[in-house]
Amino acid sequence: MSVEQIEEEKAYAAGIQVALWGRPFVDNVHTLAAGLKANAVGLNYFRKFSDLKTAADKFVNTPNNVSIDAYAAADVTSEPVVLSVPVLDETRWYIVQIGDYFDQVTYNVGGSKGPEPGLFLITGPDYHGMVPAGMKQIKVRTKLAVVANRVFVNGNADLPNARAAQEGINLLPLSVSQKNGLNFKLPEKVDYERFVFTPTAPEALRLYEQIGFGMRMFLSASDDFSDPDVGAAQQIGLSVAKGFEWQGLDEATKRGLARAAVAADAIIANTYANVAKTENGWRYTMGGGRAGFNYAVRAAFSANLTGANVPEEILYPNNRIDEAGAPLTDEHKYVLRFDKDKFPPVSVFWNMSMYDEKEFFIENDFKRYSIGSTTEGLKTDPDGSVTILIQNERPADTSNWLPAPKGPFNLTMRLYGSQTAILNGSYRLPGVKRVD
Repeated sequence: MSVEQIEEEKAYAAGIQVALWGRPFVDNVHTLAAGLKANAVGLNYFRKFSDLKTAADKFVNTPNNVSIDAYAAADVTSEPVVLSVPVLDETRWYIVQIGDYFDQVTYNVGGSKGPEPGLFLITGPDYHGMVPAGMKQIKVRTKLAVVANRVFVNGNADLPNARAAQEGINLLPLSVSQKNGLNFKLPEKVDYERFVFTPTAPEALRLYEQIGFGMRMFLSASDDFSDPDVGAAQQIGLSVAKGFEWQGLDEATKRGLARAAVAADAIIANTYANVAKTENGWRYTMGGGRAGFNYAVRAAFSANLTGANVPEEILYPNNRIDEAGAPLTDEHKYVLRFDKDKFPPVSVFWNMSMYDEKEFFIENDFKRYSIGSTTEGLKTDPDGSVTILIQNERPADTSNWLPAPKGPFNLTMRLYGSQTAILNGSYRLPGVKRVD
């Protein structure tokens, strides 16, 4: 090999590693700017959605309509933020998911553990100050934190109570808390321009420019000297201090990086296709929220399931086929039957949603988008089993009906508080059976 070929191969090898390691920055840079611009995410405060989601909601893929939600990006670069969770007057499931911009879950407040009221101080990598009395510190390794709150709603009649619970869960900067306590006013405008990525590099190198932009936005400056992954990225022109300095790269290095970007995309696609285990048509992905140092798996989840929680809190098996392996479509009628004593072993509840090919709810006259253990009026068969009807045609008895659209569809089951049998694979959901 010539010296030029060697330089190209060195860049190719380093480029693949960096492309996998930094892929969450690519996805999060895009979703953060878009979310802030659309007022779907608050900056240091919650943007609260106080209605159950319907087919009209296109903000987030695979929505649920058993909770009302709130989303925030907590910028902890210069100061911490305070999460306040009240004591509720009733027993109600809620969870506040706190994560970093590597798309990894740092801590869950509430959830399957049960109520967890209190004050939580979310701090970034450069914070070395005091933790105020009465607060629990949650350390996040990026300069911004993802904070998402979900509050269970038991149907439309329960919305007022759920909204009251949501109203008491708040996020605010530490300085605002120290000045005004929890008596604060939401800012009228959000400064999102600094989070907008504007490309300048050639298209073949743009992936690395996005990663460099994310490094500057999310990582501590000290990582340039202390983090081995950041150190490895410096050989191809990346640093926290300066982002991606592509102008100074030689042509051989540029060629190697261009090839690496293509190869990394193929690795991510292949990893996502094979990381899950499929049984009875249901696809189980168990690495959500904590792929850690398996950078290919972490990249695959970031690219396809950004923001997934850890499986023991919420697991999301997806199904696109019946038990014979044929695609789900309106041309047929189906049932999903849980035998007595074989319901999903969860500590909270289970719920199954109907989606189109873009993973959004589908409008139907019955206004039902999901069905599960908390669905009002769900009927049990005489033998103790439960049979869910999945079809386009409205049945005579709609108690257990999940309306299907015209054309293809897919199903996602949400298992809230998955128990050991689900996590170790000894329990699996039954297949969707075609009955016509």
